[in-house]
Amino acid sequence: MAKPLFINDLPDYAQNVWTKEGFEAATDIQEQAFGKIMDGMNLIAQSPTGTGKTLAYLLPLITKVDSGQVHPQAVILASSRELVMQIHQEIIKWTTGSEIRSAAFIGGANIKRQLEKLKKKPHIIVGTPGKIEELIQQKKLKMHEVKTLVLDEGDTLIVPEHIQTVADIIKSTMKDRQILV
Repeated sequence: MAKPLFINDLPDYAQNVWTKEGFEAATDIQEQAFGKIMDGMNLIAQSPTGTGKTLAYLLPLITKVDSGQVHPQAVILASSRELVMQIHQEIIKWTTGSEIRSAAFIGGANIKRQLEKLKKKPHIIVGTPGKIEELIQQKKLKMHEVKTLVLDEGDTLIVPEHIQTVADIIKSTMKDRQILV
């Protein structure tokens, strides 16, 4: 079976992971989302569990990152610590062999250690809304150069307990940023 066309648009390091993981075909959500995300469109997508939604946004996101920059270019919000860590593991896996730096931020973690992660100038940040908002309010995380904001499992983020925090995070970004839900 031939590789999906968008795979040829991925950096070599990501193509290597694709091959190593034994993927043969992209899922519908991955095929449909890739070009739209690469073109900078805002996107709301829905797909059943297990259809590769994380890779649907992650693959174009890592393709767009300029590792020569020293500021966060993408922020991914997730509603739970577990999901944040799961997404971060995928980022690490898919950026192995690249210069892309990433960091995960969750509530309850050692604040000094978290601030040390920011000093390493991550390109991709994944975190819970409360922790990301806290870092923004402390002026430790500057959102003015973030090009893409992802709300992973958006239905769990656009709920009464998170909606104001998510709205505040969105407001902290530039108006021309991309939002993926």
